[in-house]
Amino acid sequence: MDAYIKIRGLRKIYTLSNQRVDALRGIDLDIERSGFVVFVGHSGSGKTTLVSTIGGLTRPTEGTVVTDGVDIWKLKDRELSAFRNRTIGFVFQSFSLLPTLDVLNNIVMPVIFRRNGTIDVTALRDKALSLLSDLEMSHKVNAYPSELSGGEQRRVAIARALVNDPEILLADEPTGELDIRTEQEVIDIFRHINTEYRKTIIVVSHSLSWIDKADTVVVMKDGQVRTDVQDPVQALMGEVCTG
Repeated sequence: MDAYIKIRGLRKIYTLSNQRVDALRGIDLDIERSGFVVFVGHSGSGKTTLVSTIGGLTRPTEGTVVTDGVDIWKLKDRELSAFRNRTIGFVFQSFSLLPTLDVLNNIVMPVIFRRNGTIDVTALRDKALSLLSDLEMSHKVNAYPSELSGGEQRRVAIARALVNDPEILLADEPTGELDIRTEQEVIDIFRHINTEYRKTIIVVSHSLSWIDKADTVVVMKDGQVRTDVQDPVQALMGEVCTG
């Protein structure tokens, strides 16, 4: 059976001040449907570039990303945008909550603005309320971002990413600014989403706290990946990734 996400020969080259930077160096990788994959590596290892390419945000120099049979980088811009909106929910390090909107409207308003044509606002709000209940945030529906803790704001951002019912949840450093206790709470939420909602979870993090929760740990170094390491911590500290 083919992998849900199949990556082959992926390269990304940047030119900065006439200097060539090989961010990705010919990556081959398979990600299974409903898997929980964590990319770990030091800054500059290429993990954010790789996941951004998987998410349809950064066009590769070479190679393919095939998701559920769709070669996403062969899509036209409008088709790719529609694919992202339909298939992927994004959670970034920055919460990006609108300070003038309460929790419920922060979740539903981006969806309303993004979609074309008619939308069942009542069904959308019901979905948002259901997610907030599952994330133990029902008591904060009418609160504003300034009234929430960092962990609570992260829960709202996760609910916003899930309200469209995407197949993939892609998170870039989702706990980078949180304390250790709150970080663990957020990691447990992602595990819950993976288990209960059967979403494919792809996380980028420099934190090793994610490792025990993941089905697959991908160690990145110098634009290359390894999925076969027995000790990711040791790999990050000294081993050389050979592809």
